[in-house]
Amino acid sequence: MNKLLLPIICLIVATASFAQTNKFTLTGNIKMNTGEVFPYKIVFTDASGAIKGYSYTYTAPDDTKTTITGKLDRQNRTLDFKETEIIYSHDVRSKAYMCLIDARTQYLQGADSRILRGSITSREADKTACTGGTVTFDNQSELTALFEPREKFDTVIKMGRRTKEIHPPAIEKPAIVVETPVVTDKITKGVEKTYDWHTDTVIIDVWDGGTTDGDQVTLECNGKTYLDRYALVKTKKRLRIPVSKAGTDIITILADNEGWDPPNTATLMLTDGTTQYNVISYNSKGQVSIIKIKRVK
Repeated sequence: MNKLLLPIICLIVATASFAQTNKFTLTGNIKMNTGEVFPYKIVFTDASGAIKGYSYTYTAPDDTKTTITGKLDRQNRTLDFKETEIIYSHDVRSKAYMCLIDARTQYLQGADSRILRGSITSREADKTACTGGTVTFDNQSELTALFEPREKFDTVIKMGRRTKEIHPPAIEKPAIVVETPVVTDKITKGVEKTYDWHTDTVIIDVWDGGTTDGDQVTLECNGKTYLDRYALVKTKKRLRIPVSKAGTDIITILADNEGWDPPNTATLMLTDGTTQYNVISYNSKGQVSIIKIKRVK
C-alpha cells in the first residue's frame, strides 16, 4: 500500500467513527391515560437520523429497560421512536396496562423554554390494545444539544438592511437612497386580501416566522388541499399552485390548533413572476384566513 494513502484512510475511518458516536440522553415523564405519571428516559445514538438505544421507565431499582429504534428529523424537529424488546422489568404496580410503546414527538421552542412532546400508543404482539398516553422531555440542555447543536466554528452574523449609495461627481456630496421597507399584509378571520395576478402560477413559501410552538395549518386552493395539518417550522415549505386563466382563485389557511403560544400564526410569501407579497395569517383554532388571486391580462 502507498504510504501516502495511509494517513488519508485513517482520517476517513476516524471521521466515520466519530459521526456514529453522537450519543444523547433525554429525560422527562410519561403520563398515562389513567392519570398516572412516571419518570421516563431514553439514551440513544444518532447516525444520520437513525437512532438506536434504550428506554427506562420509572427509576431504579423499580425501572424497566427496553431497546428502542427510531428516526430523528432535525429539519422538521421531530423524533419518532418505538420500544422493541424488554431487557428487564421489575415489579411495579400500576393502573395502566403498559406495553411496548410507539411515540411520535414534536420539538416545541418558546422564548424561555423548550419541550419535546407527543402521543404514545402501545400494543401487544397479538394486537391487544394497551393504555396510551403522552410522553414529554423537558430537560433544556439535553434538548438544545439534540436540536440546536453548535459546531466549533459556528459564527453568529447579524444581518441589517443595506442602503444603496449613488456617487455623483466629486464636487458634490454623495446622495444616499434608502430602500423602501417591505410591506407585510396581515390577514385573519374577516380580514382578507386580494392580489391582481399576472402569471399562471402562484408560488407560496410558508413557514413559522415567529416562535416555533407547534402551530399546524391546512392550506387549500379552490377546495383542493395542498397542506393538511402541516406543522410549521423555520424552514420554508414551497408550494406551486396553478392560477385559473380567468376569474378569482380562493386560497384558505385554516388554523388547526394554536400551538402553545396563541394565536396560530403562519408567515407566507407569494411570488408572481418577479413580484413578491409578504403575508402573515393569524387566527384562533378553527378560524380561516382568505387570500384571493385575481387573474389579469
